[in-house]
Order: sequence, then C-alpha cells, then structure tokens
Amino acid sequence: MFSALKRHWFIVGLLTLIPLALFLARADPPESVIKAFDRVPTSWCTAAILFLMAITLNTGRLLDSLRRPLPVLTACGVNQIVVPILCLPLLLIQRSTDMKVGLLIAASVPCTMAAASVWTRRAEGNDAVSLLVTLVTNGLCFLVTPIWLAVGSRWFETGNTSSDVAFSDMVLKLTLAALCPAMLGQLFRLSAGVKNFVDRNKPWFSNTAQLIILSLVFISTFRGGLRFGQQGGGENLRHTEFAIVWFSCVVLHVAAMIVAWWISGKAGFKEEDRRACVIAGSQKTLPIGILVSQSTGLPFSLVPMLMYHASQLFIDTWVADRLKKRPQDNADKVSV
Repeated sequence: MFSALKRHWFIVGLLTLIPLALFLARADPPESVIKAFDRVPTSWCTAAILFLMAITLNTGRLLDSLRRPLPVLTACGVNQIVVPILCLPLLLIQRSTDMKVGLLIAASVPCTMAAASVWTRRAEGNDAVSLLVTLVTNGLCFLVTPIWLAVGSRWFETGNTSSDVAFSDMVLKLTLAALCPAMLGQLFRLSAGVKNFVDRNKPWFSNTAQLIILSLVFISTFRGGLRFGQQGGGENLRHTEFAIVWFSCVVLHVAAMIVAWWISGKAGFKEEDRRACVIAGSQKTLPIGILVSQSTGLPFSLVPMLMYHASQLFIDTWVADRLKKRPQDNADKVSV
C-alpha cells in the first residue's frame, strides 16, 4: 500500500484536497482567510510550475523527430485542432456556463509536459515525438488557446461572463505566464552545470511543480466552494452537471486517442511513433488549464480540467500497458 501511495501521491492529493477545500469553504471561513487566498499570485505560481517542468525536459533526442516531422505534426494537429473541434458539440449538452467554459479550456490547452513522455515511454513508444509535441503545443498555446476561447465566445456563448476572457488579454497572460517560463527553463539547460544539477535532482523539481499544482487546485476549489455556497440550492443539478462534464471529458480523451491511432495507421507510421501520437495527441496539461480557468472569473470552470487530467492518468495507464503488449510488427517500416 505504501508503494502504491508513493507512486500515486498526486492523485491521492487531489482526492484529499478537493473535498477538504469544499468543506472549508462551506464552514463559513473568516474574512481574513478569504482575503489571504485572494492574495495568492496564481499567475506567478503557474509560471513557476512551467519553469520547473521545462528545465527538466531533456531535448537531446529531438533531432531524430525533427528529421521525421509527420508523427509530431499529426499529434499536434489532433491535440490542438481535432480535440477542440470534437469539444464544440459537447458544449451544447453542458448544464452551466462554468462547465461549458471549463470543458472548452480543457480541450484547447496544450499537451502536458511531463506525463506525455512518461506514458509514451511506458508504452514503449518514441518519447522523442512526445517531447517535441510538448514543446510545440506549449510554445503555441499563447495563440491557440485564446483562439478557441474566442470561437466559443462568438458561437457557443462561453465568454460573456468575464472581460478577462478577451483575446488580447489571454494572449498576454499566456505569453508571460506560460511561454516565457518554458523558454527560460530550456535556456537554463544550455548551461552544462545547470543541466547536470537538474538531471541529478529531477524528482525534486518534478515533485515541487506538482505540489504547487495541488496548492492551486486547493485555492481554486476553495473559491468555487465559496461561490457555490453564496448561490445556494441546486445541488442535484450540480451533481448532474459534474456527471455530464466528466462523461464529456472521457469521451474527448478516448476519441482523440482513436483519431490519432487511425490517422497514424493510415499514414504508415512506425509502431513506436503511433504509440507516441496516441498519448501526446490526447493528453492535456493541468497548469495552463488552471491559469486560464482562473482568468475567467468562474471558479468551477476548473472542474472539467481536473476531471480531464485525472481521467487521462487512469485511461492512459491502461492504454499504455496494452500498447506495450502489441508486437512491433512494423518495426522495420520507414517512418514518414
């Protein structure tokens, strides 16, 4: 049991802190506590997370993927185009603005930085592809995510609740809190001394980033609990909302995997590249999702991102283990 807790401590933390935050929010906390949570610099916290993740990314194997770009382009296309498109009809069945906005955020944020490579490696896929997908999608998130949010605001009525969802504001926020820290982390790795130190202490950097994520999740859930308590009533409807949006998250993730697998098969990619496309094409990153959701003024818009992230951990573990059992029957096939 201790070994299982050690491996899955982040999920245990989510399952513990979310109910705790909701309980504290409903326990009539003093005004000083509420103001203390409001003063937390969430954008700086997100920047710290992305810096810590970026500085641990080993980009030494990316040249191979750059020589054969189609698997990377396929996974990026699925992650940043196909998933948001598949999300649009699902917005119509959501029961509240929070869930509608949150689901679109979950669909439009980039590929997760650490988990994509970890799960690709677990599936014995080409982790160089997943690394490059991570860098490309995170590098473009300051444009892609605001574009999809603008689409939602224009045609699906998802962005009329907060001026912070404005395109230009979101571009600036993601550039400063996501793109710049990620680039800075990679620049630090150019120093041999820094690179060696980080590689020797990679678990510390990764665990610190995840602890900050848990802190942001706790704060956002606390704020959401306060808002829900002020509104009052409608708890059965709230449960229905959560069930529908969680179902939507699972459908999106599984559909992205199927599309990535089908396209990569039709294109004749090598088996290891197909596995990387399935994982990297469908995964979404939590830190940027938190940053964007907190910019909307809708605390519960974080819920779909949490659901998507938690679901992908379990689904991808199952998928990776089954992909690993597949024979490398096309190992000699030349990747495009």
